[in-house]
Amino acid sequence: MGNIFRNILYQGRNSYRDKSFIFWILLYPIIMAIFFYTAFSGIMDIDFKNIEVGIEEENSIRTVFESIDILNVNITPEKDSIDKLNKGDIEGFIDKNLNLSVKKSGINQTIIKEILDQIRQMGELNVPFEKFDFETNYVIDRNQRANSIIILFYSLIGMVSIYGVFPGIEIATTIQANLSNVAKRMNISPLRKGEFLFSGVIISLLLNIASNILLLLFITYVLKIKLLFDIGPSALLILVGNLFGITFGILLGVSNKLKLNAKIILSIAITLVLSFFSGMMNPEIKVMIDKSFPIIGKINPISIITNNLYRINLLGNTSGLDTGIYTLIGWIAVLNLISYGFLRRKTYDSI
Repeated sequence: MGNIFRNILYQGRNSYRDKSFIFWILLYPIIMAIFFYTAFSGIMDIDFKNIEVGIEEENSIRTVFESIDILNVNITPEKDSIDKLNKGDIEGFIDKNLNLSVKKSGINQTIIKEILDQIRQMGELNVPFEKFDFETNYVIDRNQRANSIIILFYSLIGMVSIYGVFPGIEIATTIQANLSNVAKRMNISPLRKGEFLFSGVIISLLLNIASNILLLLFITYVLKIKLLFDIGPSALLILVGNLFGITFGILLGVSNKLKLNAKIILSIAITLVLSFFSGMMNPEIKVMIDKSFPIIGKINPISIITNNLYRINLLGNTSGLDTGIYTLIGWIAVLNLISYGFLRRKTYDSI
């Protein structure tokens, strides 16, 4: 037990001396969170606010717009419309010919335009306006669009959860005499390779979980976005995701003779591909893949974490959690067996 504790301290100090570890494990996730927040901050405003619309008093559709709860109708003469648009008092102006004028494009302007388009279509079909609900679809669409952006953050959490791949590669490199000077000394010393490997897994798990917590605290208290509402199942999912990342890193480390930097680049590429399929670059990609190739979402570790985090915390549904956990554990078992096979065949003519 004492040897394991010493190995944990030794490998922990080595990890924090590694600049690439500090960047990829601690800084890069926060940079990505800031990027997502900056790029989608307008859409992230899930709290629905009324839309200010300018319309002339004698306009034939004024009463229709006044009956829609999500719209605030401002009686505006056409000659004052440009000034009010420039000042931001209204977000769109509709003239007597049902033409829409806006200062800029955005979700609110799109909603006004789509409502106006439906009114035109109903007029052409001679359908009475009171027979149609103009607001429900837009409220749902706006909230769904905001929720689809939340997928980016859950996918980011999923990606960071498997960032144990980097310390996993470090562990594998450290125990191979053909790749590391430390491993050369280890192989001719009474130090047990199994204890060193176990210690590496423990410290990697602790450090990566710490980085996950740091990222979640940053998103929650700095960016003011609450992602985790059901902590228990979410934490279990993230923990298993961390274990998968470490075992995957060990496999990448022992299965080839590439240099350390090349292995890290390979792991980054694989992680980004898995993140892409989970919807991190574009939520619509995830929707398309789930419809066309659902098997990818069921076996992709980051998709498993992303989907379950979304269901658990936004939909309050834990029905698929067991399947996701068992799939990740199955991956861990398979990767461990393959890694053991590679390590068992390692022999050295000289050290």
